[in-house]
Amino acid sequence: MASVVIVGANLAGGRAAEALRLNGYEGRIVLIGEERWLPYERPPLSKECLWDRDQLPENFFLHDQQWYEDNKIELELGVRAEALELSGRGVRLASGKEIPADRILLATGGKARLLPLDGATAANVHHLRTKDDADRLAADLKPGARIVVIGMGVIGAEVAASARKSGCEVTAIEPAPVPMIRTLGAHFGAWLGREHDKRGVKARYGIGVTRLYLDGGLVRTVELDDGTRIDCDAVVVGIGIVPSTELAANAGLAIGNGIVVDRQGRTSHEAVFAAGDVADQPNFFGGRVRLETYQNAADQGMAAAQAMIGREVDYLKPCWFWSDQYDINIQVSGRIDDSLPVVMRGELDSSQFTAFFLDGNVVAGVLTANRAVDMGVGKRMVERRLEVDPGQLGDASIPLREFLKPKARAA
Repeated sequence: MASVVIVGANLAGGRAAEALRLNGYEGRIVLIGEERWLPYERPPLSKECLWDRDQLPENFFLHDQQWYEDNKIELELGVRAEALELSGRGVRLASGKEIPADRILLATGGKARLLPLDGATAANVHHLRTKDDADRLAADLKPGARIVVIGMGVIGAEVAASARKSGCEVTAIEPAPVPMIRTLGAHFGAWLGREHDKRGVKARYGIGVTRLYLDGGLVRTVELDDGTRIDCDAVVVGIGIVPSTELAANAGLAIGNGIVVDRQGRTSHEAVFAAGDVADQPNFFGGRVRLETYQNAADQGMAAAQAMIGREVDYLKPCWFWSDQYDINIQVSGRIDDSLPVVMRGELDSSQFTAFFLDGNVVAGVLTANRAVDMGVGKRMVERRLEVDPGQLGDASIPLREFLKPKARAA
Protein backbone atom coordinates (compact mmCIF):
# COMPACT_ATOMS: atom_id res chain seq x y z
CA MET A 1 0.00 0.00 0.00
CA ALA A 2 1.71 3.16 -1.23
CA SER A 3 -0.41 5.99 0.18
CA VAL A 4 -2.99 6.99 2.78
CA VAL A 5 -4.96 10.23 2.64
CA ILE A 6 -6.63 11.49 5.80
CA VAL A 7 -9.37 14.09 5.31
CA GLY A 8 -9.61 16.00 8.58
CA ALA A 9 -6.57 17.56 10.28
CA ASN A 10 -8.13 17.26 13.71
CA LEU A 11 -7.84 14.96 16.72
CA ALA A 12 -9.12 11.83 14.96
CA GLY A 13 -7.09 12.51 11.83
CA GLY A 14 -3.99 13.52 13.72
CA ARG A 15 -4.04 10.46 15.96
CA ALA A 16 -4.61 8.25 12.91
CA ALA A 17 -1.52 9.65 11.21
CA GLU A 18 0.46 9.10 14.39
CA ALA A 19 -0.81 5.51 14.73
CA LEU A 20 0.14 4.69 11.13
CA ARG A 21 3.77 5.56 11.81
CA LEU A 22 3.81 3.93 15.25
CA ASN A 23 2.55 0.71 13.68
CA GLY A 24 5.30 0.62 11.08
CA TYR A 25 3.56 2.05 8.01
CA GLU A 26 6.26 3.60 5.78
CA GLY A 27 4.17 4.76 2.83
CA ARG A 28 2.99 8.25 1.98
CA ILE A 29 0.61 9.99 4.42
CA VAL A 30 -1.23 13.17 3.45
CA LEU A 31 -3.28 15.02 6.09
CA ILE A 32 -5.86 17.46 4.69
CA GLY A 33 -7.58 20.12 6.81
CA GLU A 34 -9.87 23.06 6.09
CA GLU A 35 -8.45 25.00 9.03
CA ARG A 36 -5.05 26.68 8.76
CA TRP A 37 -3.91 25.25 12.10
CA LEU A 38 -1.96 22.12 12.87
CA PRO A 39 -4.19 19.44 14.44
CA TYR A 40 -5.21 20.49 17.95
CA GLU A 41 -7.37 19.43 20.89
CA ARG A 42 -10.87 20.93 21.04
CA PRO A 43 -11.73 20.73 24.78
CA PRO A 44 -9.83 23.95 25.65
CA LEU A 45 -11.88 25.95 23.12
CA SER A 46 -14.76 26.35 25.57
CA LYS A 47 -12.51 26.90 28.58
CA GLU A 48 -8.85 28.02 28.61
CA CYS A 49 -9.01 29.59 25.14
CA LEU A 50 -11.84 31.83 26.36
CA TRP A 51 -10.19 32.77 29.64
CA ASP A 52 -6.90 33.88 28.09
CA ARG A 53 -7.02 34.31 24.34
CA ASP A 54 -3.37 35.40 24.20
CA GLN A 55 -1.98 32.24 25.81
CA LEU A 56 -2.69 28.82 24.33
CA PRO A 57 -2.83 25.93 26.81
CA GLU A 58 0.23 23.72 27.01
CA ASN A 59 0.02 20.82 24.55
CA PHE A 60 -2.88 22.45 22.70
CA PHE A 61 -1.46 21.23 19.39
CA LEU A 62 -1.01 17.47 19.05
CA HIS A 63 2.50 17.98 17.66
CA ASP A 64 4.64 20.81 16.36
CA GLN A 65 5.56 21.37 12.72
CA GLN A 66 8.89 19.60 13.13
CA TRP A 67 7.19 16.38 14.22
CA TYR A 68 5.23 16.19 10.95
CA GLU A 69 8.38 16.84 8.96
CA ASP A 70 10.36 14.24 10.91
CA ASN A 71 7.61 11.66 10.38
CA LYS A 72 7.17 12.53 6.69
CA ILE A 73 3.52 13.44 7.05
CA GLU A 74 2.49 15.87 4.33
CA LEU A 75 0.13 18.66 5.44
CA GLU A 76 -2.47 20.27 3.19
CA LEU A 77 -3.93 22.90 5.52
CA GLY A 78 -6.42 25.66 4.82
CA VAL A 79 -7.82 23.71 1.91
CA ARG A 80 -11.05 21.80 1.36
CA ALA A 81 -11.33 18.27 0.02
CA GLU A 82 -13.93 18.53 -2.74
CA ALA A 83 -14.47 14.95 -3.87
CA LEU A 84 -13.46 11.34 -3.41
CA GLU A 85 -12.35 9.75 -6.65
CA LEU A 86 -13.03 6.16 -5.67
CA SER A 87 -12.63 4.66 -9.13
CA GLY A 88 -9.16 6.15 -9.39
CA ARG A 89 -8.44 5.87 -5.66
CA GLY A 90 -7.78 9.47 -4.70
CA VAL A 91 -9.02 12.75 -3.23
CA ARG A 92 -9.58 15.94 -5.23
CA LEU A 93 -9.04 19.26 -3.48
CA ALA A 94 -10.99 22.47 -4.11
CA SER A 95 -7.86 23.81 -5.81
CA GLY A 96 -8.15 21.06 -8.41
CA LYS A 97 -5.16 19.14 -7.08
CA GLU A 98 -5.64 15.39 -6.99
CA ILE A 99 -3.91 13.24 -4.38
CA PRO A 100 -3.70 9.49 -5.02
CA ALA A 101 -4.71 7.20 -2.17
CA ASP A 102 -4.83 3.45 -1.65
CA ARG A 103 -6.73 4.05 1.60
CA ILE A 104 -8.76 7.07 2.68
CA LEU A 105 -9.77 8.02 6.21
CA LEU A 106 -12.65 10.47 6.58
CA ALA A 107 -12.32 12.36 9.86
CA THR A 108 -14.49 15.22 8.68
CA GLY A 109 -16.19 15.86 12.02
CA GLY A 110 -19.16 18.18 11.94
CA LYS A 111 -20.30 21.75 11.63
CA ALA A 112 -22.05 23.75 14.32
CA ARG A 113 -25.82 23.65 13.91
CA LEU A 114 -27.07 27.14 13.07
CA LEU A 115 -30.00 28.89 14.72
CA PRO A 116 -32.79 29.00 12.08
CA LEU A 117 -33.65 32.66 12.64
CA ASP A 118 -33.05 35.91 10.80
CA GLY A 119 -30.00 37.60 12.26
CA ALA A 120 -28.34 34.33 13.26
CA THR A 121 -25.29 35.14 11.13
CA ALA A 122 -24.62 38.52 12.76
CA ALA A 123 -21.01 39.13 13.83
CA ASN A 124 -21.85 38.92 17.54
CA VAL A 125 -23.68 35.58 17.23
CA HIS A 126 -21.10 32.91 18.00
CA HIS A 127 -20.85 29.18 17.39
CA LEU A 128 -17.95 27.29 18.92
CA ARG A 129 -16.32 24.61 16.82
CA THR A 130 -12.85 25.87 15.85
CA LYS A 131 -9.92 27.80 17.27
CA ASP A 132 -10.91 30.81 15.16
CA ASP A 133 -14.44 30.58 16.60
CA ALA A 134 -12.97 30.63 20.11
CA ASP A 135 -10.77 33.63 19.32
CA ARG A 136 -13.77 35.62 18.06
CA LEU A 137 -15.91 34.67 21.06
CA ALA A 138 -13.16 35.47 23.58
CA ALA A 139 -13.04 39.04 22.26
CA ASP A 140 -16.70 39.49 23.29
CA LEU A 141 -16.37 37.95 26.77
CA LYS A 142 -15.47 41.20 28.52
CA PRO A 143 -16.24 41.94 32.18
CA GLY A 144 -19.82 43.18 32.43
CA ALA A 145 -20.77 42.03 28.93
CA ARG A 146 -24.33 40.70 28.64
CA ILE A 147 -24.08 37.23 27.08
CA VAL A 148 -27.06 35.11 26.05
CA VAL A 149 -26.27 31.39 25.72
CA ILE A 150 -28.80 29.50 23.60
CA GLY A 151 -28.61 25.79 24.37
CA MET A 152 -27.27 24.32 27.60
CA GLY A 153 -25.77 21.12 26.32
CA VAL A 154 -22.10 20.44 27.02
CA ILE A 155 -20.73 23.34 24.96
CA GLY A 156 -23.37 25.83 26.13
CA ALA A 157 -22.89 24.92 29.78
CA GLU A 158 -19.10 25.16 29.53
CA VAL A 159 -19.28 28.52 27.75
CA ALA A 160 -21.73 29.82 30.37
CA ALA A 161 -19.23 28.84 33.08
CA SER A 162 -16.33 30.43 31.18
CA ALA A 163 -18.29 33.62 30.58
CA ARG A 164 -19.03 33.92 34.30
CA LYS A 165 -15.34 33.31 35.03
CA SER A 166 -14.60 36.21 32.66
CA GLY A 167 -16.96 38.50 34.58
CA CYS A 168 -19.85 38.49 32.11
CA GLU A 169 -23.56 38.62 32.92
CA VAL A 170 -24.97 35.36 31.55
CA THR A 171 -28.52 34.42 30.63
CA ALA A 172 -28.99 30.83 29.42
CA ILE A 173 -31.93 29.63 27.33
CA GLU A 174 -32.65 25.90 27.08
CA PRO A 175 -35.82 24.22 25.71
CA ALA A 176 -35.23 21.15 27.91
CA PRO A 177 -36.14 21.28 31.61
CA VAL A 178 -32.49 21.07 32.77
CA PRO A 179 -28.99 21.56 31.32
CA MET A 180 -27.14 18.68 29.65
CA ILE A 181 -30.21 16.46 29.84
CA ARG A 182 -28.99 14.16 27.04
CA THR A 183 -25.77 13.36 28.90
CA LEU A 184 -26.74 13.69 32.58
CA GLY A 185 -30.45 12.89 32.61
CA ALA A 186 -33.11 14.92 34.42
CA HIS A 187 -32.00 14.32 38.03
CA PHE A 188 -28.33 15.12 37.61
CA GLY A 189 -29.08 17.81 35.06
CA ALA A 190 -31.16 19.55 37.74
CA TRP A 191 -28.16 19.35 40.10
CA LEU A 192 -25.96 21.01 37.48
CA GLY A 193 -28.59 23.68 36.93
CA ARG A 194 -28.44 24.54 40.62
CA GLU A 195 -24.65 24.85 40.41
CA HIS A 196 -24.94 27.34 37.56
CA ASP A 197 -27.60 29.23 39.47
CA LYS A 198 -25.32 29.49 42.53
CA ARG A 199 -22.68 31.08 40.34
CA GLY A 200 -24.93 33.72 38.86
CA VAL A 201 -26.20 32.24 35.60
CA LYS A 202 -29.78 33.36 34.97
CA ALA A 203 -31.31 30.38 33.24
CA ARG A 204 -34.66 29.89 31.54
CA TYR A 205 -35.51 26.23 30.98
CA GLY A 206 -38.38 24.76 29.00
CA ILE A 207 -38.44 27.69 26.59
CA GLY A 208 -37.03 28.57 23.20
CA VAL A 209 -36.01 31.59 21.14
CA THR A 210 -38.34 33.02 18.49
CA ARG A 211 -36.65 36.20 17.27
CA LEU A 212 -33.42 38.15 17.21
CA TYR A 213 -33.52 41.95 17.08
CA LEU A 214 -30.64 43.71 15.33
CA ASP A 215 -29.27 47.19 15.71
CA GLY A 216 -26.41 48.29 13.49
CA GLY A 217 -25.99 44.76 12.15
CA LEU A 218 -25.57 43.21 15.61
CA VAL A 219 -28.05 41.26 17.72
CA ARG A 220 -29.02 43.43 20.67
CA THR A 221 -32.17 41.67 21.90
CA VAL A 222 -33.31 38.06 22.04
CA GLU A 223 -37.03 37.30 22.21
CA LEU A 224 -38.29 34.10 23.86
CA ASP A 225 -41.38 31.98 23.17
CA ASP A 226 -43.34 33.74 25.90
CA GLY A 227 -42.54 37.21 24.59
CA THR A 228 -39.80 37.97 27.09
CA ARG A 229 -37.02 40.12 25.60
CA ILE A 230 -33.44 39.91 26.82
CA ASP A 231 -30.94 42.60 25.92
CA CYS A 232 -27.44 41.40 25.08
CA ASP A 233 -24.01 42.30 23.81
CA ALA A 234 -23.36 38.88 22.26
CA VAL A 235 -25.08 35.55 21.71
CA VAL A 236 -23.57 32.05 21.89
CA VAL A 237 -25.44 29.26 20.13
CA GLY A 238 -24.76 25.72 21.33
CA ILE A 239 -27.44 23.52 19.79
CA GLY A 240 -25.32 20.63 18.56
CA ILE A 241 -23.48 19.78 15.37
CA VAL A 242 -24.38 18.41 11.95
CA PRO A 243 -22.01 15.61 10.85
CA SER A 244 -20.03 16.51 7.73
CA THR A 245 -21.07 13.66 5.48
CA GLU A 246 -21.10 15.47 2.12
CA LEU A 247 -17.90 13.92 0.75
CA ALA A 248 -19.04 10.45 1.68
CA ALA A 249 -22.59 10.91 0.43
CA ASN A 250 -21.46 12.34 -2.91
CA ALA A 251 -19.18 9.32 -3.33
CA GLY A 252 -22.11 6.96 -2.74
CA LEU A 253 -21.07 5.70 0.69
CA ALA A 254 -23.73 4.53 3.14
CA ILE A 255 -25.01 7.35 5.37
CA GLY A 256 -27.09 7.04 8.53
CA ASN A 257 -26.68 9.44 11.43
CA GLY A 258 -23.22 10.05 10.01
CA ILE A 259 -20.97 7.89 7.83
CA VAL A 260 -21.83 4.26 8.52
CA VAL A 261 -18.81 2.21 9.66
CA ASP A 262 -18.17 -1.24 11.09
CA ARG A 263 -16.05 -2.18 14.10
CA GLN A 264 -12.88 -1.63 12.07
CA GLY A 265 -13.96 1.86 11.03
CA ARG A 266 -14.54 0.67 7.45
CA THR A 267 -17.30 2.31 5.42
CA SER A 268 -19.42 0.68 2.72
CA HIS A 269 -16.38 1.00 0.41
CA GLU A 270 -13.51 -1.31 1.27
CA ALA A 271 -10.81 1.34 0.78
CA VAL A 272 -12.52 4.12 2.76
CA PHE A 273 -12.66 4.41 6.55
CA ALA A 274 -14.19 6.98 8.88
CA ALA A 275 -13.62 7.97 12.50
CA GLY A 276 -14.58 10.53 15.11
CA ASP A 277 -17.65 12.75 15.37
CA VAL A 278 -18.77 11.88 11.83
CA ALA A 279 -18.84 8.08 12.29
CA ASP A 280 -22.14 6.22 12.76
CA GLN A 281 -20.71 3.20 14.55
CA PRO A 282 -21.80 0.05 16.39
CA ASN A 283 -22.96 0.88 19.92
CA PHE A 284 -21.46 -0.93 22.92
CA PHE A 285 -25.03 -1.37 24.20
CA GLY A 286 -26.51 -2.54 20.90
CA GLY A 287 -27.73 -0.71 17.82
CA ARG A 288 -25.73 2.18 16.41
CA VAL A 289 -24.52 5.49 17.76
CA ARG A 290 -22.54 8.59 16.77
CA LEU A 291 -20.25 9.80 19.58
CA GLU A 292 -19.08 13.40 19.84
CA THR A 293 -16.35 12.90 22.42
CA TYR A 294 -12.63 13.54 22.65
CA GLN A 295 -11.78 9.97 23.61
CA ASN A 296 -13.79 8.34 20.85
CA ALA A 297 -12.21 10.60 18.23
CA ALA A 298 -8.70 9.73 19.42
CA ASP A 299 -9.30 6.02 19.95
CA GLN A 300 -11.34 5.39 16.82
CA GLY A 301 -8.87 7.34 14.69
CA MET A 302 -6.05 5.11 15.93
CA ALA A 303 -8.14 1.95 15.51
CA ALA A 304 -9.10 2.82 11.93
CA ALA A 305 -5.44 3.53 11.09
CA GLN A 306 -4.46 0.07 12.27
CA ALA A 307 -7.31 -1.53 10.31
CA MET A 308 -6.20 0.29 7.15
CA ILE A 309 -2.82 -1.43 7.28
CA GLY A 310 -4.27 -4.86 7.95
CA ARG A 311 -4.05 -5.11 11.71
CA GLU A 312 -6.74 -6.99 13.65
CA VAL A 313 -9.16 -4.42 15.07
CA ASP A 314 -12.43 -4.77 16.95
CA TYR A 315 -13.35 -1.28 18.13
CA LEU A 316 -16.38 -1.33 20.43
CA LYS A 317 -16.21 0.87 23.50
CA PRO A 318 -18.72 2.59 25.79
CA CYS A 319 -18.79 6.36 25.69
CA TRP A 320 -16.52 8.23 28.10
CA PHE A 321 -16.19 11.99 28.35
CA TRP A 322 -15.58 14.79 30.81
CA SER A 323 -16.68 18.38 31.26
CA ASP A 324 -15.04 21.03 33.45
CA GLN A 325 -17.36 23.78 34.68
CA TYR A 326 -16.27 26.18 37.43
CA ASP A 327 -14.52 24.02 40.02
CA ILE A 328 -16.48 20.91 39.05
CA ASN A 329 -15.06 18.06 36.99
CA ILE A 330 -17.91 15.92 35.60
CA GLN A 331 -17.16 12.55 34.02
CA VAL A 332 -19.51 10.11 32.36
CA SER A 333 -19.05 6.55 31.15
CA GLY A 334 -21.65 4.28 29.57
CA ARG A 335 -25.43 4.68 29.85
CA ILE A 336 -26.82 7.55 31.90
CA ASP A 337 -30.49 6.67 31.75
CA ASP A 338 -33.26 8.04 33.98
CA SER A 339 -35.06 4.70 33.73
CA LEU A 340 -32.22 2.82 35.46
CA PRO A 341 -31.85 2.52 39.25
CA VAL A 342 -28.96 4.51 40.71
CA VAL A 343 -26.57 3.66 43.55
CA MET A 344 -24.81 6.67 45.05
CA ARG A 345 -21.54 7.24 46.86
CA GLY A 346 -21.29 10.74 48.28
CA GLU A 347 -23.88 13.50 48.51
CA LEU A 348 -25.32 15.18 45.43
CA ASP A 349 -25.20 18.74 46.73
CA SER A 350 -21.62 18.37 47.89
CA SER A 351 -20.60 18.17 44.20
CA GLN A 352 -18.36 15.26 45.17
CA PHE A 353 -20.17 12.05 44.34
CA THR A 354 -20.24 8.94 42.20
CA ALA A 355 -23.47 7.59 40.72
CA PHE A 356 -23.75 4.05 39.34
CA PHE A 357 -26.54 3.22 36.89
CA LEU A 358 -27.53 -0.44 37.08
CA ASP A 359 -29.19 -2.60 34.46
CA GLY A 360 -30.27 -5.42 36.73
CA ASN A 361 -27.07 -5.87 38.74
CA VAL A 362 -24.81 -4.91 35.83
CA VAL A 363 -23.03 -1.56 35.96
CA ALA A 364 -24.26 0.12 32.76
CA GLY A 365 -23.13 3.67 33.48
CA VAL A 366 -21.11 5.78 35.90
CA LEU A 367 -21.27 9.52 36.55
CA THR A 368 -18.80 11.30 38.82
CA ALA A 369 -18.39 14.83 40.11
CA ASN A 370 -14.90 15.66 41.36
CA ARG A 371 -14.11 11.97 41.79
CA ALA A 372 -11.78 11.17 38.92
CA VAL A 373 -10.25 8.24 40.80
CA ASP A 374 -13.68 6.59 41.05
CA MET A 375 -14.16 7.00 37.31
CA GLY A 376 -10.88 5.19 36.70
CA VAL A 377 -12.50 2.12 38.25
CA GLY A 378 -16.01 2.88 37.02
CA LYS A 379 -14.98 2.89 33.36
CA ARG A 380 -13.61 -0.63 33.73
CA MET A 381 -16.82 -1.76 35.43
CA VAL A 382 -18.83 -0.56 32.45
CA GLU A 383 -16.39 -2.00 29.89
CA ARG A 384 -16.46 -5.40 31.62
CA ARG A 385 -20.27 -5.30 32.01
CA LEU A 386 -19.53 -6.05 35.64
CA GLU A 387 -22.22 -7.60 37.82
CA VAL A 388 -22.25 -6.31 41.42
CA ASP A 389 -24.16 -6.46 44.68
CA PRO A 390 -26.00 -3.08 44.84
CA GLY A 391 -25.82 -2.98 48.64
CA GLN A 392 -22.07 -3.45 48.63
CA LEU A 393 -21.67 -0.97 45.79
CA GLY A 394 -23.29 1.73 47.91
CA ASP A 395 -21.09 0.94 50.92
CA ALA A 396 -18.36 3.59 50.86
CA SER A 397 -16.26 1.54 53.29
CA ILE A 398 -15.60 -0.98 50.49
CA PRO A 399 -12.92 0.31 48.06
CA LEU A 400 -14.22 0.38 44.52
CA ARG A 401 -11.22 -1.58 43.28
CA GLU A 402 -12.49 -4.56 45.26
CA PHE A 403 -15.35 -4.87 42.76
CA LEU A 404 -12.89 -5.59 39.98
CA LYS A 405 -11.90 -8.77 41.83
CA PRO A 406 -14.04 -11.86 41.11
CA LYS A 407 -14.91 -12.39 44.77
CA ALA A 408 -16.75 -9.07 44.95
CA ARG A 409 -19.12 -9.82 42.12
CA ALA A 410 -22.70 -10.80 42.71
CA ALA A 411 -23.54 -14.45 42.39
